[in-house]
Amino acid sequence: MLLKNKLLINSILTGAVLLGPSIVHADVIFEDNFDNQPDWTSAMYSTDTVQRATTHTIPEGWFSVRQDPTWSPSKGYPDKHETIEILSSNADKARGGNGKSFVSWRDSYNKGWSYWASESILLKYFPEGYTELYVEFWISFDPNWTRVAVPDRPNATSKIFRVSSWSGDGTEYGAFSDGNIGPIALWDHSVNNYGLRNTLAFRGGPHSDNYKLTATDIPDVGKYLISGSLGDFNLNYSSSLAGMGPNRAEPIITDRLNGGFITRNTSGVVGHNQIFGPGDSWTKLAFYVKMNSAPGVKDGVFRQWLNDKQIFVSTEIPWIRPSETRDENAKWNLVAIGGNDFFQTYPNEDRREEWYSIDDLVIRNDIPDYVDSENVVAPPNPPAGFNVN
Repeated sequence: MLLKNKLLINSILTGAVLLGPSIVHADVIFEDNFDNQPDWTSAMYSTDTVQRATTHTIPEGWFSVRQDPTWSPSKGYPDKHETIEILSSNADKARGGNGKSFVSWRDSYNKGWSYWASESILLKYFPEGYTELYVEFWISFDPNWTRVAVPDRPNATSKIFRVSSWSGDGTEYGAFSDGNIGPIALWDHSVNNYGLRNTLAFRGGPHSDNYKLTATDIPDVGKYLISGSLGDFNLNYSSSLAGMGPNRAEPIITDRLNGGFITRNTSGVVGHNQIFGPGDSWTKLAFYVKMNSAPGVKDGVFRQWLNDKQIFVSTEIPWIRPSETRDENAKWNLVAIGGNDFFQTYPNEDRREEWYSIDDLVIRNDIPDYVDSENVVAPPNPPAGFNVN
């Protein structure tokens, strides 16, 4: 794969000059380290909310963009940022401190209701679709990122990653029960008074039919679903993930602030810096989805890794259920980074902006052998009573 500082080496080994997104192995279907993307921002060529490769200038190899800033040069604030930047001037926000990366800026803005601001989606579409998809990327957060709940202010949530199925009709952003998207698996960054949350959202299909998933639908992890939700999980990084490692062993989660490991016995809340590190540290995330074998069959899969260690797994998901109106042969065909933000933590007059950066993205149609598999034995659990405060 194309990693920072390895582009030239890979080019020599493959006997070709690798420019931008490319296919290196049969099981890698797309990758982008952004270094060879032209300088670009989401309002450089157009301020349209949705911009497609067929009609607009967007990053090479991608299908479409959805952008909607609040505090940005295109909205009359020249000292601020567009919601997406891929710029050589942002080398300090790229992995390794050189090259480029996908930088998303979120804007704190209270519109007087539960408004999700600062859309920043970059989307890849695979028309042929896949029964299974694996996606990995590295992420870094602004040193000034709001990492804890702010007293008496709404909790902040940013949608950062999703994989889904689109019917090809209407808009590729119609992710609602009356749209053309589904199933969906989505990961958010969220903090509340209980610390950093592992926030996941599952939606059913095909293509927005059977949109809601309940605890009965997903028996192996149904107890973790938020009651009455459409299929949402709000998990901590300690007891909620107990038994979510390979073969249902304990996940191996390193405490990047205090040292040691985070376990089901870890006391107190687990914060952002314990998982993602202090400052602008880099963290590797990966996700895998596999469609169920037939409509209604509870054998669909979702897996999540943190720095190549499995931390969440569900193997009984009926992603597709019987439908009289939709194509039951729906496949995974959309992968998106970025998203909108529920971010009303600071007064509007502050025009607060915060960024996160994504780099070295790889999409495959299988699970690589360098991440935890379900057939390996995890390292021993920490001794009983071992707590990290």
